[in-house]
Amino acid sequence: SGVFVWVAPEALEGLPNGSLPRSGIEVQALDHGYATNFKKRTGKDAEWFTTNGDIFAVGKSTMKPFPPLSPNGSRSFPRANHSNGHGEWNHYYVRAINGEVRLWVNGYEVSGGSECKPSQGYLCLEAEGSPIHFRNIRIRELP
Repeated sequence: SGVFVWVAPEALEGLPNGSLPRSGIEVQALDHGYATNFKKRTGKDAEWFTTNGDIFAVGKSTMKPFPPLSPNGSRSFPRANHSNGHGEWNHYYVRAINGEVRLWVNGYEVSGGSECKPSQGYLCLEAEGSPIHFRNIRIRELP
């Protein structure tokens, strides 16, 4: 779950209900229990994702992720874990401007990427397989 930025219009055309956009930059927001459930379901550690604010390109989109990187180098992993636990609100501040996206979680900058393509498009909220709640969403167009 999370937020997609810079989703191209064609990535949404004809998209079946319940499907993810075919491109964009995803700012992931996962409950800490997701990693535990992943291990129970697969028997493997969650080495390729975290629950603290990964950022990564999806589909045809591209991005140069800021370190630290996921094992395959495609994701910007958070520099520190500042996400609150299950049942607690998290404050995500996402700044996407001029092909660069940065994420702050609860006041701390944790991850990001540059050279994002495309660097314009739709903002999409995502619920991936389980309920997620958003509140106090503020959107501001930046120069």
